Amino acid sequence: MRQKIITVPKDKKAEAALDYDEATKDELIELVLNVEEFKILSESGIFDLINDAGFSNIDDYESDQVRGKESITKVIKKLNSNKSSFEKELLKKVEEIINLFEEALIRETGVYFYF
Repeated sequence: MRQKIITVPKDKKAEAALDYDEATKDELIELVLNVEEFKILSESGIFDLINDAGFSNIDDYESDQVRGKESITKVIKKLNSNKSSFEKELLKKVEEIINLFEEALIRETGVYFYF
């Protein structure tokens, strides 16, 4: 079983280390999704919304990222404006994903998807 991880480096140094797969757990903010969570979120269309707003290609067995203030801001707005379309039981995970984007915006880093 392969874990699906969404991660935000805490600073630019951690982001550079992540590029070389040298970032430590202390340098990252991570959300780990199990297979079932990933499946449900994927079927909900959340990754399609992120791909559309963030100009990314997040999919199963794909690694990608959303970087840059403009793209991250667009994703936050898109997810917040579509919250009502998600099932009630998904809202907690959707909020966690939005929080990761907000952290990346504050920290001036990116949001990295390792699926």
